[in-house]
Amino acid sequence: MQLKYWGISVALLLPMHAKAVGYSSEYISCVNSGSNAFSSCAKDEFKYQDDRLEALFKKTLVVYSDKDKKVQNKYQKQWLKQRDKRCGEDNKSVSDAYKSKYYLCALKDTVNRANTLEKLSFRYDASTYFTKRR
Repeated sequence: MQLKYWGISVALLLPMHAKAVGYSSEYISCVNSGSNAFSSCAKDEFKYQDDRLEALFKKTLVVYSDKDKKVQNKYQKQWLKQRDKRCGEDNKSVSDAYKSKYYLCALKDTVNRANTLEKLSFRYDASTYFTKRR
């Protein structure tokens, strides 16, 4: 019987965290506005998501030992370099088309990575909450 109530408690907590995952409402509004400034929408959202990624990355580091934090920091730096290389950061100054291509690609990758880290941080928060309550 207690397991049933625990499941309901978790289900009630999920929507609060799940709504933060993904693109911002400002970006969705900007894209849906039909504005020709789509590149600007993507660039602004990329900045927002990049900041979100950094904050979530720092939040997830608390579960690691000092040695593992160094490994995770190294991995994160490699991931950022690979994202920028794959998305063509070097070419974004060539033209507006390349700039748009870069921001759209980098935005997609950044949102996906941030979502993954957010899910990990939620799992950590939930497990910490439930182990402290016992």
